[in-house]
Amino acid sequence: MKRKHWVLTGAGLLVVVVVVLSIVKAGKRPEEVEGVKAERGDVAPTVTADGLVTAKTTVNISSQVMGEIVALPRKEGAAVQKGDILVQINPDTYQRDVASAKANLDAAAVAARQAAASLAQRRREWARAQELFAQGIFSTTQHEDAKLALEQAELAAQSARSQVAQAQAYYQKAQDNLAKTTMRAPIAGVVTAVNAKEGETAVMGTMNFAGTVILTVSDLSEIITEVQVDEVDLPRLKLGQDVIVTVDALGGKKYDGRVVEIGASAHAGAQGLQSNIRQFLVKVAILRPDADLKPGITARVKLIADKRRGVLRVPVGAIRTEEKSGEQAFFVFTAADGKVAKVAVRTGLSDDLYTEVADGLKGGEVVITGPYRLFKTMREGDRVKVKLLKQEELERKQEAGVKVEVD
Repeated sequence: MKRKHWVLTGAGLLVVVVVVLSIVKAGKRPEEVEGVKAERGDVAPTVTADGLVTAKTTVNISSQVMGEIVALPRKEGAAVQKGDILVQINPDTYQRDVASAKANLDAAAVAARQAAASLAQRRREWARAQELFAQGIFSTTQHEDAKLALEQAELAAQSARSQVAQAQAYYQKAQDNLAKTTMRAPIAGVVTAVNAKEGETAVMGTMNFAGTVILTVSDLSEIITEVQVDEVDLPRLKLGQDVIVTVDALGGKKYDGRVVEIGASAHAGAQGLQSNIRQFLVKVAILRPDADLKPGITARVKLIADKRRGVLRVPVGAIRTEEKSGEQAFFVFTAADGKVAKVAVRTGLSDDLYTEVADGLKGGEVVITGPYRLFKTMREGDRVKVKLLKQEELERKQEAGVKVEVD
């Protein structure tokens, strides 16, 4: 009787526990989650890098002669044409050098004419000496003296001509230095930097010392940005690739761009990065620059590595991972009739916001995207209340910097 009593008592308690759990579960409020409908759209993986905006053609104007800067007629921002005067160095010293070199040249020319006249005289004397020697009038000594005099005159004339050539070279050098005191624009463009003032001394460069960069002229009709791309992303790059350039300094203004040059060799990454990271220099042409775009400002570059149109996609943060038979498997949580379902999926391309779903979903399913803390404990059959987000709202959150968590 006692055993039967205890059995009945245990069965009763079990029924009570089941009833209580059912009541508790039935009374539990559903979790509030966010979700979007799995819909078709574009997926465009990108390579992102930061760089500086610059003109495709930029020329630094440095002095090739030393002297005081006496005039800087063009200010920063001024438009210039090829040949316009940009800098004037004090020409006084170089004008004197030209005058001195010209005087030396004139003197050398006079000396050359005198040597030429002397040579002509020695040639006549040599011809006369040969005739007299043949007639037996001149002795051997007189004949040899005439020949020696001729040879000396030839050497003197040759030396005089060399002196003229040397004086001519010095004169041309002096003229060239004088001309370099006036620096002109090598290209048409805009003065984008002025690094000197009137009264300062321009210093020319040497093998071991960079000269003074007085100003910079840039052709702003072609604007580019240069970025460093990690070597792992190199296979995803190609010439002509579409690019989106975002300039935060202009309120996030976006420009269309195109890859115009990819570095032929890798180089070490920037300071602060691991020493084994190699990077390639990539130049991007901004297709329709405007007056707001100035050289030197920072730009964020998104190189569109690939693009698939009209594919079934879900937000990146909705994709979950697990290990099955030693391999990584992907799944999403969907919500239907207020309950959670776990759906295995096969993924394709991914970009910053979306992942392509190649298999597992048909489209139209509500896919749970957050909050992230619930994914750790979410199970099939859980009751949820879905706040349905539109794709546009999700994109705005992403662009505003809302973090999308993934495993």
